[in-house]
Amino acid sequence: MSAGAAPHGLTNAQRTRAVRRLFLRIALHIFWWDIVLMRGPLKRFRSPPAPRWAALALQYRREAERLGGVLIKLGQYASARVDLLPEEVTAVMVGLRDAVPPAPADQIIAQIEADFLLPITGLYGRFDPVPIGAASLGQAHRATLPDGQLVVVKVLRPGIELIVASDLEIVGQFIGQLKRVGSIRRRVDLDLLASEFSAVTRRELDLVAEGRNCERFARDFAADPGIHTPKIYWSRSGARTLTMEDVSYFPINDVLGYEAAGIDRHRVASRLMDCYLDQIFRHGFVHADPHPGNLFVRPLPAEGETAAHWSPTTAASGRMNIPHVPNRPFQLVFIDFGMAVEIPEQSRRSLTTYATGMGARDAYTIVQSYVEGDLLLPDTDLDELERMTAAMIAKFPRALVGQVRKSDLPQFAELSEEYQSLLYNSPMKMKAELLFVFRAMGICSGTVAGIDPAFDPAERFLPLAQRLLADEFRPDSDRLKRLVAATVRLPTRLDNLLTTLERGKLRIRTDGAERRRDDLRALNRAANRLGLAVLAGSIMICAVLLGREGEIFTTPTGLVVLAVAAVSAGLLLSRRS
Repeated sequence: MSAGAAPHGLTNAQRTRAVRRLFLRIALHIFWWDIVLMRGPLKRFRSPPAPRWAALALQYRREAERLGGVLIKLGQYASARVDLLPEEVTAVMVGLRDAVPPAPADQIIAQIEADFLLPITGLYGRFDPVPIGAASLGQAHRATLPDGQLVVVKVLRPGIELIVASDLEIVGQFIGQLKRVGSIRRRVDLDLLASEFSAVTRRELDLVAEGRNCERFARDFAADPGIHTPKIYWSRSGARTLTMEDVSYFPINDVLGYEAAGIDRHRVASRLMDCYLDQIFRHGFVHADPHPGNLFVRPLPAEGETAAHWSPTTAASGRMNIPHVPNRPFQLVFIDFGMAVEIPEQSRRSLTTYATGMGARDAYTIVQSYVEGDLLLPDTDLDELERMTAAMIAKFPRALVGQVRKSDLPQFAELSEEYQSLLYNSPMKMKAELLFVFRAMGICSGTVAGIDPAFDPAERFLPLAQRLLADEFRPDSDRLKRLVAATVRLPTRLDNLLTTLERGKLRIRTDGAERRRDDLRALNRAANRLGLAVLAGSIMICAVLLGREGEIFTTPTGLVVLAVAAVSAGLLLSRRS
């Protein structure tokens, strides 16, 4: 494989064509099954969506694992989009593995030597040419510094920058087409999502930024002896190479390994959940990729013990006999900060309000957190949403922190039936900047469940919410300033309200049922016209694209058939307008 070649022996050009074909198949699937066959009598020919979407997601997953690059990252993000994608898709994407064949060692070594203008022997006392792991963007090798210090060297795949640039261009074009689907466009800012996805992916190609993220995380938890991050060796690090302390002790999912040393799984699960709650609510800076490969458990010496002979490699391989000591102290170790995000101030305030509402069991405060975070569509019935939230608090308090037990499902279905109108209209919309936070919490919850299936995240969330609630009522300078400002404005606002009442100009907005029915009928007519317009235009676009690819409808007769179909759809559109 030449330098800059794509994984699995494909040239970059071959891989780009394969990626374009994948997204074209997805677009045609959506167009045919979820647009064309949703029209009137054509619905009877539409097959059940669940198995179709599951099969399509599985096809994407296989291609992503074969082709690597941005496809892996996009699939991982899709696994968190439960607000936009059906469960059949997200469930398949959760299992997407970022594991591809490694780049040849000679290419890796040549890239390192070119970056530092030194031979590999001048940088490291020993460099293992066999990687300990290889992913779509880079791979990691064990090494030692000249003084014998054990390190891990993370290196970007040669030529990955060109592959990522090509993939992001294709993904951007696909997201541009998704903007035509109103149900998606209505709930998420696709331009912002595309921009954020591109920015985060490109940041993963900057290993200097990853090192800085690691050091920032270390500063955030400097006062917590139970959290550890690897030391960065900047003299041997750059944009494409990151040399760090080897901290690969027990992988966090090696429960039997660290329990044998006296580290209880419940303590590990609790510490991981506490750490993520602190990241979100205290620091506003989140490690967004907490899968088991990025988390380790580091055993610490108990009182009276020494650990001079302990090392990461022997601990991870199980060749070291660590005696069992009940309640042995340990550290939770985080690595790989390529995907780390900062929560914007408005979103942090919204999340804090949500947590205090949970702590107080106050449905009004919880709904106000949605308003404060701009997470609701403009026409959302806030009173109805508050009533549903109050019912959930009373019957299923854990559902609001992502926990629904199987025994609760019948009653949960009854609640859903009671508020089916509200749920059908799906009042929530997702902000792009929170995608990575929710993704991180989703992965964290899955990791915690794997460590200790009996662990209840709510037991860690609710005490935090109660502390935040206490802080909310503890006066500080900023809160006093806001209170004084609101108090100063109050007389003016009351005077304006009374003046409006005296003049008889107070208006109360109501939306009658008849008006809603008229709006729905008008919307349905517009949707029908729009669907036919999309049908006509899309058929013609498909003719051009597929004809250009030279793979389908390569004969003049095939192209004429598509053209006639487009003209027919256009005539039908003109009759309905």
